[in-house]
Amino acid sequence: MALGICCHWLDQRTLPKCGRVEMYNAMDERTLQLGRYRSGKYSFEQISGTYEHNVHALNKMLPRIAKSGVALFRISSAMFPLADQVPEALWRGNEVLSRALVRTGQIIKEYGMRVTTHPGQFCVLSSDSESVMKKAIVELDIHAWMFDTMGLDRSPQCAINIHGGKSGRSDVLIRRINDLPETIRSRLTLENDESGYSVVQLLEVHKGTGVPVVFDTHHHIFNDDSLSMDEAMDATMETWPKGIRPLQHISNTEPGLENGSFVDRRKHSNMIHYVPEPQLKFLQYRKIDVEVEAKHKNFAVFDMAKKFDIPLV
Repeated sequence: MALGICCHWLDQRTLPKCGRVEMYNAMDERTLQLGRYRSGKYSFEQISGTYEHNVHALNKMLPRIAKSGVALFRISSAMFPLADQVPEALWRGNEVLSRALVRTGQIIKEYGMRVTTHPGQFCVLSSDSESVMKKAIVELDIHAWMFDTMGLDRSPQCAINIHGGKSGRSDVLIRRINDLPETIRSRLTLENDESGYSVVQLLEVHKGTGVPVVFDTHHHIFNDDSLSMDEAMDATMETWPKGIRPLQHISNTEPGLENGSFVDRRKHSNMIHYVPEPQLKFLQYRKIDVEVEAKHKNFAVFDMAKKFDIPLV
């Protein structure tokens, strides 16, 4: 499964008035706004219809992705916008939506794909705010319900990937992970980040929870905690269960911004311009799956495969 696309599939079109070529997301994903919901601008039918539309759009796109040679896809965390705010009946109790998700699972199995998801930055299990922590669990439960309804494994093969969150609270993170329902905990993975939780810190969390570590090589450059790239690669791969290929991420600093600010250097580039040597080696030997976090999505994946002689699957 080697290289994976994150959330969107980009197509190109020529604008008729100016002739400029632009990229656009062909996934046709719809969203909802919290302010409009709170002011009563959405009916329940509109909300449930949005969820149904997004799954149907995913079902239409997955075969195209698979036929392109890509077998790893990160499903958008925005599939069910405002699901943590609306009555559960609009998603958990929605029979039309459930049937569509069953079909998603069938497509995934038919094409031998691996799918993951990555809840947003506000999904913080280690928060010192009780309300933030509870909202994080609700969000994780929605993702777990989605995978369950698809009929997918309760394992990190179908990773629900999050960051450690509030730094210096590894003990809290361990306790809250161990208290999670099995539907969530069995799929949970933890990703190192640029400032909060290094690989070293997540290895300690792994020891207390058994949760695998998703190694992000770009984040590690900013927060290596005195661990070399090779050491971090080997250590994180050991956290994964036998029979499941370790999941990793790659992104780059945009060329020309290498000496820029921290904010500029941490932003994802449009394409992948370099691959750390240990990550490249394991990709070429088909030992890891890597989600490509580049702005140009599928264009970046195909370019990376060709440029660095990496098999797509």
